[in-house]
Amino acid sequence: MARVILRDGRVAELREAREDERDLAMIRDLFQRASPSSLYFRFFHMVREVSDDTIREMVRGRGPDGLSLVCVAGDRALGIGTYSPVDQTGAEAAFLVDDEVQGKGLGTLLLEHLAQCAWRHGFTRFEAYVLAENQKMLDVFRSSGYEVKRRLEFNQYHLVLPLGETERSRALQDARDKLATAASLHPFFRPKTVAVIGASRDVDSLGHLLLRNVIAANFRGIVYPVHPAAQAVAGVRAYPTVRDVPDTVDLAVIAVPAKEVLPVVDDCVAAGVRAVVILSSGFAEQSDEGRALQDEVVRRLRAGGCRLMGPNCLGLLTTDPEVLLNASFAPLPRRGGMAIASHSGGLGAAILAYAERAGIGVSSFVSLGNKADVSGNDVLQYWEDDPAADLVVLYLESFGNPRKFSRIARRVTRRKPVLVVKSARTPAGAMVSEARAAAAGASESAVEALFQQTGILRMDTLQELFDVAVLLTFSPLPSGRRVAIVTNSAGGAVLAVDALRREGLELVPPPLDLGFEALAEGYRLVLPQVLRDPGVDAVLVLYVPVGPGDEAGVARAITDAVRETDAAKPVLATFLTTDAPVIRTLDAGAQRVPVYPFPEQAVQALAKAVQYAEYRSREPGRIPDLERMDVDGARLRLRALQTDGPRWLARAEAEAVLAFGGMECGAGDAGAAELVLGVDVDPLFGPLLFARTVDPVAASWDRREVGPPKACVRLVPLTDADAYRMASTVWDGDAAAADGLADVLLRLSRLADEVPELQAVRALVGWDNPVWRMRDVRVMAAARPGMGADG
Repeated sequence: MARVILRDGRVAELREAREDERDLAMIRDLFQRASPSSLYFRFFHMVREVSDDTIREMVRGRGPDGLSLVCVAGDRALGIGTYSPVDQTGAEAAFLVDDEVQGKGLGTLLLEHLAQCAWRHGFTRFEAYVLAENQKMLDVFRSSGYEVKRRLEFNQYHLVLPLGETERSRALQDARDKLATAASLHPFFRPKTVAVIGASRDVDSLGHLLLRNVIAANFRGIVYPVHPAAQAVAGVRAYPTVRDVPDTVDLAVIAVPAKEVLPVVDDCVAAGVRAVVILSSGFAEQSDEGRALQDEVVRRLRAGGCRLMGPNCLGLLTTDPEVLLNASFAPLPRRGGMAIASHSGGLGAAILAYAERAGIGVSSFVSLGNKADVSGNDVLQYWEDDPAADLVVLYLESFGNPRKFSRIARRVTRRKPVLVVKSARTPAGAMVSEARAAAAGASESAVEALFQQTGILRMDTLQELFDVAVLLTFSPLPSGRRVAIVTNSAGGAVLAVDALRREGLELVPPPLDLGFEALAEGYRLVLPQVLRDPGVDAVLVLYVPVGPGDEAGVARAITDAVRETDAAKPVLATFLTTDAPVIRTLDAGAQRVPVYPFPEQAVQALAKAVQYAEYRSREPGRIPDLERMDVDGARLRLRALQTDGPRWLARAEAEAVLAFGGMECGAGDAGAAELVLGVDVDPLFGPLLFARTVDPVAASWDRREVGPPKACVRLVPLTDADAYRMASTVWDGDAAAADGLADVLLRLSRLADEVPELQAVRALVGWDNPVWRMRDVRVMAAARPGMGADG
């Protein structure tokens, strides 16, 4: 089952149709509601009624013998897509969409998901027959991104499309998903009417605080308190239920006990509410009964085409001056460019408070809670095109769909930095997180690979998060790793130089020690010269106070120097004072100079900024077409060899499979340098590709490693840029060998990504100029379960 979002933002569920009375009745009703023209386009002749035998035949298949997917909203089927085998590798596809939702993108969604199901079951192409006058369905196939070939046969087109994903089909699917997701989140971030359900006259209750916060923020729309008995709450007229509100409600915020939520949800659906936030706890985070209640809430809201944020969350807010909504328990922060999403409501509130102390303004804040519907992937897509969001901060305890997160993050980080604090890194932390319904469920190496490939900046602590956020918010990105130090303390300079080396940054020698005489004047004279030096990419200013009046003068000298040069270089300062160890900034006109309590903090923050700047400067890469790649051949070979369960293939069988990927196998030069390459399938992240060094005289792939070993793990699919950086990490040899290794990695990546029957690979490879040769190969064949499609 997958959640899908239509073009107008409405949500529904897409799942396999079952041969039971409920599904048969829904599909029968779908055909009965269909217009004569829709039935004619589906069956190619006039149809009065679709028989139960025809419907049973549609839904009988379970994959290899055919399949039907049905899109459901509550007890109503919105559309159905079906494929039936025509030969070993091809299947015929057909669709019908409810007339009421045609033009909303459902036909395209059915095609995408049906194609993925067919592909997982071994089919490599779809065929379809479409009447020449059925322009809507022809447009569905044309805009799908698949390479459709068509031939006119009398009054109908015979369409043939290969099911393997291409760069174009991925891009179009992602674009459609982004637009639909943004439309579905619009009522959360830009509502014109808000209902506070559970608003109370008890000034100490959370419902009363919530209503007060909405009012105090000067919400630009209309707020409606909902209370079963009160005529007014906080001086605002109240209504018994949301159905009694005289306007259409865009956003309903629910703060009632969990046991009272279901009737309220039914009222929201009946009133046509498009977005709901449930603040209440007592759901999946507490018990199995709570999880069942949460699932029922989601089911009822999706039946009404409504999206849900939470439950068990702090709420959301936006500082957009045209909205000014604070539907949360936190104070409304100052306006700025930081967009924040947090799995934890309590830590989200702490992040907001720290942002205020650090002087960073917020564009919007979302507490995701249990992520029953709206997820981090959803809000990240929304913020991708949000001009108010300059920097994104995420506090994550788990991933819902990391492969989708990876695709989204690659796009977002090309435009704005994304900072993530990922908790539950240790087994003990994961146990605590699971108790709160946010299980980690992912290997640390997979998480790290995800962040490195997508350009996300990972932070270990909230302190580090804001050290970096302040720098990225107020300073330009550095153009390189060369750092000059201007100081009045040799001891402080030693700490800074050590930190630079630990972080891989380069000192521009020597550190300029001004001593303790005429401090402000010294900084004022030296800093402009350093900032104008083309061999300097960033400047770190260290100051240890001597007299009580020196600090203000030094601060003025720093800001005057930055203003004078107007250099597009980051300037960071450390004032080693006895004040509270918090970050502050100095106004220097075009940028603000962050002042850190300790030099190590400043250097760590600068290293993250350099990491992001280097990521932005690199070409993003692409998934290239490779000669001698026969993915379909590899799939047919594996399916022919496959038994009931997973098994390691014989060496000859394994080499034959890799040969379909265009890889060379054989003994080669036994004395050549060797590496171990491999593929594993993570239950959450999907296929992972790894490479590591081994003893060059080892006779088998599992012999001892060279110490210290070099290892690298990456998520597939790899881009050409990913593959080359991966090769460079584990290989120090000549460029021709590095290029050849990158080619092998790309081929393994393609097989791992496009051959679901491939469960694991182990290969000892050696550089046998001019090729890398697979010397010892093991391949495990098994049917791989499909990856989840939700956010």
